[in-house]
Amino acid sequence: MELPYTICFIKREDSILLLFRNKAPNKGKWNGVGGKIEKDETPYQAVYRETLEETGLLIKDLTFRGIVSWNNRGGMYVFTGTKMEGTLLEGPEGRLEWKKLDWIKTSDQVVCNMSIFLPEVLGEEPPKEHAFTYSVDGKIMDYNLKQLSSSIIQSAQKETSFDSVGSAN
Repeated sequence: MELPYTICFIKREDSILLLFRNKAPNKGKWNGVGGKIEKDETPYQAVYRETLEETGLLIKDLTFRGIVSWNNRGGMYVFTGTKMEGTLLEGPEGRLEWKKLDWIKTSDQVVCNMSIFLPEVLGEEPPKEHAFTYSVDGKIMDYNLKQLSSSIIQSAQKETSFDSVGSAN
């Protein structure tokens, strides 16, 4: 299974910073921030870079919290963070807002799988795979919570000094 993407949920008290996406995928829905892993980039480096580019925030405590996969074909590495520096900036990806956890868990304005996997991701348990199966029209058909292989956990947790992640000097 290919894992070409990252996503980060930045937590502040009882709120999460979400992006209202203005382009596909998930256009018109609230989601975490993140994006595509570039060539020769680790998942950690990618989420660090994407989070800084999309929010203007430098996340000092990025923590790998699992993966979300779809139809056994693709997926994304999931990270969280709470300690940040910088000024919140909006970019071309969409509008940023702090949303209360209770709202996220019940809103139909967030991506359809977020209320299912986010509570576990924000918890204390070891990282897991959140495996979703979707119908052709994008509806969730099945969901399974699985143990992660040690190789996936190790690949995601390889931290890099902030100086070597590019513009984060």
